[in-house]
Amino acid sequence: MVHFFLYLLGHSLVVSQFLSLTSLDSGVNASFRGLSVVNNSVVWVSGTGGTVLRTVDGGANWENVSVPNMDKTDFRDVEGFDKNTAIVMGIASPARFYKTTDRGQNWKLVYFDDREEVFFDGMSFWNKRNGIAFSDPVNGRHLLIRTTDGGDTWEEIPADGIPEKLDPEFGFAASGTGMPVKGRNTVWLGMGGIKSRVFKSENGGLNWSVAETPVVHGGQSTGIYSVAFKNKKVGIAVGGDYMNQAIQNTMAHTQDGGITWHLPEKQTHQYRECVAHYRGNTFFAVGPSGFDRTTDNGKNWAPHYWEVKDLTALAFAKSSRGGFAVGKRGQIYKIKVGQ
Repeated sequence: MVHFFLYLLGHSLVVSQFLSLTSLDSGVNASFRGLSVVNNSVVWVSGTGGTVLRTVDGGANWENVSVPNMDKTDFRDVEGFDKNTAIVMGIASPARFYKTTDRGQNWKLVYFDDREEVFFDGMSFWNKRNGIAFSDPVNGRHLLIRTTDGGDTWEEIPADGIPEKLDPEFGFAASGTGMPVKGRNTVWLGMGGIKSRVFKSENGGLNWSVAETPVVHGGQSTGIYSVAFKNKKVGIAVGGDYMNQAIQNTMAHTQDGGITWHLPEKQTHQYRECVAHYRGNTFFAVGPSGFDRTTDNGKNWAPHYWEVKDLTALAFAKSSRGGFAVGKRGQIYKIKVGQ
């Protein structure tokens, strides 16, 4: 087993030659959960108090481009398309999505839903035009919406192609990463409640199949919080219970596109709010107690309980060894992965 060693170097936390975190100055004290890494230079972050930040220089400087008059809104997810264009997702009723095309200088309301039960958990985009988002159930049915014009307009997906809701069953907005997409039309959706199920659609969310997973379930705050796929076959689901963070069986992996899910041979049994594919067979997961790493597609995990706590989300730039992580109290870190 490879051993990792931690030491403090200025504002960087370095774990041997394999991984380092550099603390960045966000300039705010918001709780961040939305993170979109467009590339090594351009990153969008969102969180409580209507907060939205943007960097175009790899995190050296952050511009506060928060949506005006949204002080009571929690933007749990953000989708950045480039340095100028992004969409933020306000979760609770009334749920509001805003879009900017001018670097956050102006924001346009593109979706509004004031039904009492609405609580959006995440969104994803296949490309700059086609996207999908999901809410907790409304009127006893799962609520999903989609866009085909880059988020300028949204329509509700008919319920007849969506699996019937169990009682109880719901999603989690811990990091906005419960709904990954691949290819042109494939999307998965992680759920919690009485079961920890993963839905899968191969036609853009119109029709879904469903599979049970061994991720811990049964409670009002228990289930799958995040899902990540490296391709259409290999994926990982993580979660647990934010009310009981030292809990068993918080991870599962699939090698067949989500038809069947299996517990790892070795896992950390810690509550995790986000999982992200890095490259090759390597994924990282993050939660209040630290990072976990797998190098075999989720079959075995190694823990890294660092001095950095209360992180909520992480994401990596494509074709890069770098990424970012965010968390509570305005935390933003730049990640660099070694060999």
